[in-house]
Amino acid sequence: ETPAAGYPSRARSKNIEGFVSVSLLIGIDGRVMDARVVEAHPEGVFEEAALESVRQWRFSPAMYQGAPTSIRVTQKVEFKLS
Repeated sequence: ETPAAGYPSRARSKNIEGFVSVSLLIGIDGRVMDARVVEAHPEGVFEEAALESVRQWRFSPAMYQGAPTSIRVTQKVEFKLS
């Protein structure tokens, strides 16, 4: 389950779009255990909103030899005005 990230009002008012790539550590229960910004464009605009959002995401746990295991993945969060 991946709810959409909130759009920062400052970026919306200036019609700024961008993305944030986030490295996520997914635990055996599918919850995000750690989230770190890997790349952001433009810098200093969307990082906080992206991290706040991805920390709430839930995943199906990764499986290794039939048992759930933690895994690190990279996810791109895009911010586009519609």
